[in-house]
Amino acid sequence: MPELLILFNILEYMESEGLSSKLVRISIDEELKNAINSKHGTSFSIDDLQKAADKCKAHDWLQHTSIGSGKYSDLGITTKGVGAARSKKNSIELLNSRKPLKQASDYIEDHKGLFVVLGFFLALLTLLVRIAGEP
Repeated sequence: MPELLILFNILEYMESEGLSSKLVRISIDEELKNAINSKHGTSFSIDDLQKAADKCKAHDWLQHTSIGSGKYSDLGITTKGVGAARSKKNSIELLNSRKPLKQASDYIEDHKGLFVVLGFFLALLTLLVRIAGEP
């Protein structure tokens, strides 16, 4: 989700420079595109990031900070955007810090429909083998 990568980029810059959200401005340009793509190993275009910025504005995560600067220039992160970025970042860190047994349990929970289907086919196969093996 490029929306979150934009927010993560702003949040990391804020924390590294010790700035509040009111002092940080971004523009959706070649520099931001290159920074996001190199840091996260993605290949987003400027158009992709502009669409993501539109979604961020729709969710009130980003807002214009000056009039007449262009649709994708001088964007500032809102407190709602900071909260969304921190929340998602913490949830990703929590998911990555799980123990292997918990990861396996969560995988099974996430794919329980697949396991039900596989169980059904295994039971059907067993039934067919028993039927075929009887004289």
